Amino acid sequence: MLTSILILALAVAPQEPQVFMLNTEENVWDVAFSDMNLDGNKDILLITNDETAFPMKKKIAVFLSDDNCAFPAEPDCILPLPEETGVALCAEVDGTPPAEILAIHTSGAHIFKFTGKDFESLGSVAFHSLLPSFSREPVFMQQGAKDLDKDGIEEWLIPTGAGLDLWNQRGLLASVSCDVVSEMRCGDSTVIVHRLPDYKTFDIAGEQSPGLAFLSDEFADFAHGSGWAERYRFRIPMSLEEKWDASAKMEDITGNGFPDLVVTQTRGTVRMESETHVYLAETPFKYPDKPNATFTCKGAVSSPVILDVNNDKKLDLVFIRISFGVGNIINFFVRGKLAIDAEVYLFDGKNYKNKADYSTTMTMDAPEGRQRVAYTFGDFNGDGLLDVAYGKSDDKFSVYTGDTKRFVSSRPWKTFDMPSFGSAAPYDLNGNDARDIVLIRPGGNLAKRVDVIVF
Repeated sequence: MLTSILILALAVAPQEPQVFMLNTEENVWDVAFSDMNLDGNKDILLITNDETAFPMKKKIAVFLSDDNCAFPAEPDCILPLPEETGVALCAEVDGTPPAEILAIHTSGAHIFKFTGKDFESLGSVAFHSLLPSFSREPVFMQQGAKDLDKDGIEEWLIPTGAGLDLWNQRGLLASVSCDVVSEMRCGDSTVIVHRLPDYKTFDIAGEQSPGLAFLSDEFADFAHGSGWAERYRFRIPMSLEEKWDASAKMEDITGNGFPDLVVTQTRGTVRMESETHVYLAETPFKYPDKPNATFTCKGAVSSPVILDVNNDKKLDLVFIRISFGVGNIINFFVRGKLAIDAEVYLFDGKNYKNKADYSTTMTMDAPEGRQRVAYTFGDFNGDGLLDVAYGKSDDKFSVYTGDTKRFVSSRPWKTFDMPSFGSAAPYDLNGNDARDIVLIRPGGNLAKRVDVIVF
């Protein structure tokens, strides 16, 4: 009887996280995930380049997981990329897994298929786009492929000056217009900037293909129907007389299947002021003239993250705020520390409260140079509550578990010995309830190193 109890306790006890350090020959600029060896676990793809070399040496390094979701220190295979590559995209091109890799530039894409040990070319497709060519810092298009017509082949969402073109290997499927901000600035050099809208898919009753929703800082554009020819536009009311910057996100907050809008407008520098407006869709394509909720912040950098904090299947708002107050400035220059405030507003099914449900302060080592303190949100222990992982010091990366009374615990649940600057994000590598973490350091002196934590 005692033996049975011990076996049961060991079976349900959480396993210790696995930590892996991946190494590449060139600097890592971005990461993507795909089940390349079809074992049920996600494999890691790193896009790399020596930005100082001539010609440039762009590659994708593939790290295959084993049955236990363990990763090797060195890549299993390397895909050399054409020098004109600006971005890469994982997409199902031929209808047979695993997904193919597209090396994309301004005038088209080269397609590569994984054979199990290496890659072979499937040819190329020509098109015109806003995507860069010959980028020194290539990245992945993280949401650039969707199976929109439900045929098992993913379409590529290629940005243009007028919106998005929907492509696959057979050709152009449709062109969808939306608000794309394009500006040119002339000085000692000429700089051209494009700001693309956030986008989501949504279902419309009676239609086979999903609709497309696009959100810029001024417009929400919608396309659906045959060839996505049915169009709607909602203009977002501006509240700041002088807007310096803006960000916009869309998620289905109310759970009615249609995206809701979260728009943040910012002005000023030292006397910074930001306002975040939430517009909840009343019916498809219908939003209120005035925001359902408004959040104002003065004297701090403020940015909302949309997540389910308390596992009630509703999307909450987490505001991360870095104050420009005297205390924070002194801490930054004297102690090398940075205080970051987190405020949580829970969605009750109808709206958000005017006062934060949770407030907490996190102290981190101040970043140096191009680096930033790595932090991310996710359920890392699998209990359903939102956890926070961030660099407590420059060589300690800690995970603080969710707490229903104060947002996150005051003491770390797990601490890992690793450089804690860079860009961290949660991913599902092994299919269990706990999210995993991948930490990359683009542009830093440890850009050839990637740390992976599998929970």
